[in-house]
Amino acid sequence: MSLKLLQLIAALAASAHGLVVPDSQGAAFSVDALLSTPEEFDPAAERQRIETRYPAMHGDIKEAGSVKPSSSGMSFFVPTVIGNQTFKMIYDTGSADLWVYSNESSPFQSLDHPTYVPTSSAELLKNYNWSIKYAFGDEVSGVVFTDTVKAGPVVAHKQAVQAATVIQAEFASDGILGLAFNTINTVQPKKQKTFFETLLPTLKKKVFAANLRLDGKPATWDFGYIDNTKFKGKVAYTPVVSQKYWSMNSSSYAVGKGSFTSSKKQVGEVIVDSGTSLVYLPEAVVNDYYSHIEGYEFQQGGTRTFPCNSTIPDFHFKIDSTTLSIPGQDVNYTVYDPANRLCAGAITTQLNSKYSVLGNLFMRNYYVVHSQEEATPKLGFAAH
Repeated sequence: MSLKLLQLIAALAASAHGLVVPDSQGAAFSVDALLSTPEEFDPAAERQRIETRYPAMHGDIKEAGSVKPSSSGMSFFVPTVIGNQTFKMIYDTGSADLWVYSNESSPFQSLDHPTYVPTSSAELLKNYNWSIKYAFGDEVSGVVFTDTVKAGPVVAHKQAVQAATVIQAEFASDGILGLAFNTINTVQPKKQKTFFETLLPTLKKKVFAANLRLDGKPATWDFGYIDNTKFKGKVAYTPVVSQKYWSMNSSSYAVGKGSFTSSKKQVGEVIVDSGTSLVYLPEAVVNDYYSHIEGYEFQQGGTRTFPCNSTIPDFHFKIDSTTLSIPGQDVNYTVYDPANRLCAGAITTQLNSKYSVLGNLFMRNYYVVHSQEEATPKLGFAAH
């Protein structure tokens, strides 16, 4: 048995010890999120991949080229059982599709990935299909089943599972489990519920929380409850302003120890997206931030670099009366040019010149609550 398989089995066993509340008020559970191994990260590929989920307004500066491996992985994987198979999934708050590699895809396209084989628990939704378009015409598409999906101790029955028969893009994970709102689900002719929406009637609370962290403590996704042991102080909530994404309004911002900007210089609407690694902000905000870094350069292709020994300021922004921050040490996320000792910055310009996005580089500093307890969904933040 391979080392990778043993590690995955061990991880799944660990995640199965999640909290269950077996009372009439419903279930609550936690699953472990496993940090990916360091690998070459391509900011251009990430931008091209996620720009497809946020429709374009007009042209944008395109980044090109990969950078060296970061000191840690850029993604968090969750072992998840679909039917009777285990898949290494990314739990993605920026999309609403649950898809996996299918046994109907070509062996070349599914190389190094387990493939979904429908069993007796699965039912094909006849004449249903789905398709996600990526940059340069790449596509992931296929057919739709309903099946059991098990995360930790809890099973979602008759969950829509999108089996990918065409996979023209490369993914480190075995699939995606979307946690945005099903208004952006791509299944035709009828949109399908997300995993969270399927579980909602059974959960103790209509919440889930992303506890993505790099401080040596376990990273987790918590469903149906808020774990007060995983953060400090109180959770600060703000209303969600979209019926598609987990997004919020941010007002002023500050760089380092500087003052917060006036009302004329705002961040605006930002999407919190665990399926994205970096941070994408308005160009004026990005340029202002990097102007505070000595030796900053804008490289051909769009990557923003600076000497690796530079002092990198924190980035702060307001949601209502709460200040959230991205530490400067996180902005300096990887080496760009070892020979010249240049590092790359993780804060870059908006997607399609319209959408600001806070990826898991931001999320890993907070316990992030996604609540549907009230008519208007809310996002909540508490520092680790």
